[in-house]
Amino acid sequence: MDTVVRDQLKREADRLRSSGVEVAEDLRHGSPSFAIVDAASEQPTSCIVLGSTGKGLASRWLIGSVAERVAEGASVPTLVVRQPELLRAWLNGESPLRLLCAVDFTKSADAAIATMKTFVSIGGVGIEAAYVRPVEEPLGSKEQEITRQTDVWERVHAVLGDMPVKVHVRKVTGQPADDFLHTADEQKSGLLVIGTHQKHGWQRLKSPSFSRSTLAHATTNVLCAPAPRGVSDTRIPEIRRILLATNFTDVCAEAFRHAHSLLPGGGAIRLVHVCPEPSSGINPVIASEVYFDHSIATAREKSEATEKLKALPAELLSRTNVSISTEILIHDDIATALCEAAERFGADVICMGTKGHSRTGAALLGSTVQSLLAKSHKPVFVVTPPLV
Repeated sequence: MDTVVRDQLKREADRLRSSGVEVAEDLRHGSPSFAIVDAASEQPTSCIVLGSTGKGLASRWLIGSVAERVAEGASVPTLVVRQPELLRAWLNGESPLRLLCAVDFTKSADAAIATMKTFVSIGGVGIEAAYVRPVEEPLGSKEQEITRQTDVWERVHAVLGDMPVKVHVRKVTGQPADDFLHTADEQKSGLLVIGTHQKHGWQRLKSPSFSRSTLAHATTNVLCAPAPRGVSDTRIPEIRRILLATNFTDVCAEAFRHAHSLLPGGGAIRLVHVCPEPSSGINPVIASEVYFDHSIATAREKSEATEKLKALPAELLSRTNVSISTEILIHDDIATALCEAAERFGADVICMGTKGHSRTGAALLGSTVQSLLAKSHKPVFVVTPPLV
């Protein structure tokens, strides 16, 4: 059996060598996915390229396809080829390649964006980005959609530089991977670029894997980029983007001034206010009335936010090198909403004011600041009211 396979391997290697490519042959035994990942780790490897056999969904659900398991275990990007003719036409200069990148403001998504640099350097590509949001995140208004489009555009441009990028934000109708694939079909994308957290075992069972679902059901080529592992960054952090939590109290202006103080070289401030979400245990008889009142309250708070912003000192709003935007969120947990908003915005720091509750009061009643400190993976700058 080995003799037959070695002959096939040599014929394929000779075919590639005829085009001037240097090829090394390697025949291994055992689990294909483990063997491929091991081979890639034993020598300098930039990318793993696989063909997809597309076997049945039942087998894939139980053990996962080779392509999916390689993407989950490799430390370099994995390219799964399903439509080779699109890649050949692009490499031969016959037609452009349309890339669609999934963006959800995580490290794995940033890795996916960075992976597109290679394709941009070759040229002949069109870059599109799709915002993939969790099902539980509300995205009802047109203003929120525009805000999210801006966030995605800035995230991609921060990595790829000044180049045309088309951004898609769509309401989730099922699982995020399904809607991402619908977008890919609509845009006739030739290559889907996604990141992976490389979850395994129980972690994968607890929450559906976006990358695994995309790899399983995509009909076109997929490039899966792993999030960086254990990379230590010794650079001095630079603060350019600040998420400022506000409840429209007197300390808001004080927090706004301190947020400006963190941006001597300019940057962006996102003012975020969280409206409480009605409890899921509402009596269905009065639910419509409660939600109607809640919608009115949200509209009123949006109006108040605009008025409060206008009332801030002119010197805080007149800095030409600091852009200011606002966002109103609906969530049942303020700290969680702020953490999620900070990730989407790409904030370097979360800034918020506090009324300065006593230690006893905070222990009895709880504190949004304390909850935020416990949940946030970003630095939190807390502003207390000045002494009078």
